[in-house]
Amino acid sequence: MRTLFLSLAVIGTTITFAQDFDLDRNMVPNGDFEAVEGKKLKRAGGIIYATGWGSPTKENADLFSEGATVESNVSSPKNFAGEQSALSGINYAGIRMWSYQNKEPRSYLQSKLVKPMKKDSLYCVRYYATLGDLSKYSTGELGAYLSKQKVEKDDESSLTYEVKVPNLRTKLYDDMFSWQGVCGVYKADGYEQYLILGNFAATEKTPNAKTKRPRGESRPQMFSAYYYIDNVEVYPIKNRGECTCEQLDKAESEYIFSWKGTNNPSWRPAEKVDNQVFYFKRFQRSFDTSMEERLNQMVDNMELDPTIKVKLVGHMDATEMERTRVRPDLLELAKERAAAVQDALIEAGIDAARISVDAKAGDVPVDNSGTDLGMSKNRRVEIELVK
Repeated sequence: MRTLFLSLAVIGTTITFAQDFDLDRNMVPNGDFEAVEGKKLKRAGGIIYATGWGSPTKENADLFSEGATVESNVSSPKNFAGEQSALSGINYAGIRMWSYQNKEPRSYLQSKLVKPMKKDSLYCVRYYATLGDLSKYSTGELGAYLSKQKVEKDDESSLTYEVKVPNLRTKLYDDMFSWQGVCGVYKADGYEQYLILGNFAATEKTPNAKTKRPRGESRPQMFSAYYYIDNVEVYPIKNRGECTCEQLDKAESEYIFSWKGTNNPSWRPAEKVDNQVFYFKRFQRSFDTSMEERLNQMVDNMELDPTIKVKLVGHMDATEMERTRVRPDLLELAKERAAAVQDALIEAGIDAARISVDAKAGDVPVDNSGTDLGMSKNRRVEIELVK
């Protein structure tokens, strides 16, 4: 069987608009995993329910969906590997790229292209990945494999192939909060029609590094590097400059409001605490690392005045409120956000007796414009002083 391996590169440009995912040009059917067949997702290994997708080994890849129950452990955004919303739509896939001492088998994604590749033609191969929050490790071996024949193995052993093009991988994919673009230009031998995503390097040649569990996440870490995958594309290009990939902080609908206000220098510590606000991405429960500076300021002021006691009040936006009709697990989202800030303060050394939590859900918006920016202001935790 003649096969070719594509090495992929990541470009770290940060943007704040939704990715242009062109379904018409894409040779990967159901590249966004939105078309699902069969029953409702109930357990891991459900990639077989995504139309046009499967796994080349006995270890099936996973499929996550907002339509799955939290109890299933394959829901979105919260699931067994962490917490993440889809880059587009409501579904995305997940695969294990590496595990400590190879104790857990790798998993792979496989799809048949809508038509075979043409000899000597150039193609852009691109997908987006983000590291699962509960991964104890990250790796740099994210690749794509192209074959003329379908790969089918009846065991869980890793797929290892010789690299056929220059190795362009230069960094570890260790971002748990952003979707990172993984892409490369591929010159076809001709008639390749199967695409596989995963890690194709030998275990001893796979770079890895330990990661820190996100603040506010209390579940135990997995001894592996597990990645969420979304928006997979293969499309013909005329020149190499047409194939680019970016690091997406989030789609527009998942802005995190980041306006930096200034405190009046004459304010007392209590007044500075009272004016503090923490913001969240859409559907996010955990404390966001972009809020660390605000947290440190609040901790400093509470340490300056040990008499300060606070009530943390969580809020949601209109979209999150509307989604609770079909996602009952979101009913406590506002309070969970307040609890996440509470946990962060306690971890920073503030006595738990000085902090209480409350929630207003989406009843008290600060911006009624209905825009993405406006709703990002409503996904917040406000501070009230307790006398």
